[in-house]
Amino acid sequence: MFSPRMLIDYIEQLCDTFRDAICVTDREGIVVLVNKKHAELTGLARENMLGRNVRDMVQDGILDVVLNPRIVESGQNVSSVQNVHNGRTVLLDGNPVKDADGRVVYVVTVIRDITALTELREEITHQRELLETFQNMRAEGVTGNQYPRVVRSQSMQRLYSEAAGIAETDATVLLLGETGVGKDVVARHIHATSQRADAPFVKVDCGSIPENLIETELFGYVPGSFSGASKNGKAGLVEAASGGTLFLDEIGELPMMMQSRLLRVLQDWEVLRVGATTPKKVDVRVIAATNKDLEHEVARNAFRSDLYYRLKVAVLHIPPLRSRKVDILPLAQSFLSYYGRKYRKNMHFSPEAEAALEDYSWPGNVRELENLVQGLVVTCRQGVIEARDMVGIRPRARREQDGVSLELPSVEGRSLKAILKDVENAILKAGLKRYGSISELSRQCQMDRSTIFRKVRELEADKGRG
Repeated sequence: MFSPRMLIDYIEQLCDTFRDAICVTDREGIVVLVNKKHAELTGLARENMLGRNVRDMVQDGILDVVLNPRIVESGQNVSSVQNVHNGRTVLLDGNPVKDADGRVVYVVTVIRDITALTELREEITHQRELLETFQNMRAEGVTGNQYPRVVRSQSMQRLYSEAAGIAETDATVLLLGETGVGKDVVARHIHATSQRADAPFVKVDCGSIPENLIETELFGYVPGSFSGASKNGKAGLVEAASGGTLFLDEIGELPMMMQSRLLRVLQDWEVLRVGATTPKKVDVRVIAATNKDLEHEVARNAFRSDLYYRLKVAVLHIPPLRSRKVDILPLAQSFLSYYGRKYRKNMHFSPEAEAALEDYSWPGNVRELENLVQGLVVTCRQGVIEARDMVGIRPRARREQDGVSLELPSVEGRSLKAILKDVENAILKAGLKRYGSISELSRQCQMDRSTIFRKVRELEADKGRG
């Protein structure tokens, strides 16, 4: 026969079956029950929790939030975020248990791991990105997935790791990097992995909007504010992004007057339409990007210092493509796959073409690489893309002939004299290996034997010093 006493005997085992962590305290804050999941999540052993006052654990630095006093006083549910001593961040959901007189006698706190929720949200975001890409390509009449985000290099892995932490907050972000490095891609990723992922992402290219239109484009206007204005007025792009993310690309191109207007948005989160007298509140997350050195622009009075410091909250430096060569071929293959599907062509790079891609310095960064690959897919008639097809891209400077390898040295940041010296030494070494004697080498090079002999001795002396 069932009796209430039987339930009491098994209460701990019952609580251990729950997937969430549970902590029960009395009205004084003394811990009377914790389940097994609680110990796994917080790292606090059950025997070290039972009988202790949660207020004491805050003083000892084990916890930083206590819900018990607020729930006992209000008799209402209370939620909060807790940072545990083991580095985890957890969500607390406290619930009162009352006696017949309505007096709180126990507090039951359910604890969930925010880290696990964040990972789940990131996975859902990734799946949504793939679905949206597939839908966009179907609209273009092309099936398959668009090229993925490539993060093979350690520098890009660190960048996206930092971006993941920043995305969890509403902090203003400043993206720095050369033209074409992919600032737009990083900005969209931050938005897609943030709490605002389901809200609008509005991109504003500050350098392409005419100066006489940028104020109304950004901030909107009220009816009748100027000749030719819509009789209904117009919301600006800042308002359109409310609830979501406003991406200000090339912020360094924003006129000084507009910088002042933008500063008000970042200070007060208000927008004043052109012709209006009353501002409107906006809830927007701002991500700005530039290829300029804003500190230098501030120094020459071309950019407002107060706006710069408002933007300089969470700063991400996106490295140029030439400094992350391990990403070049995966990016090129991804672009080739994407545009191959789009234009219904099956193509691949030859080994020489891949070598040329890796050796090129890519001054236009990822954008230049994408444009090159798209053009190759469109123009190449054969299925194999050769190095000679890539106009303007320097192939790897290496020839293999009769077992002799000759490779041109790096030219970046070096004097012409040093470059030519390295070329000469490479020819001497390759020539000696092939012809076997200074006499034959001097004949082949049509140079006096004594000159060749002197240069070889200098080469050997340099080798000995190295």
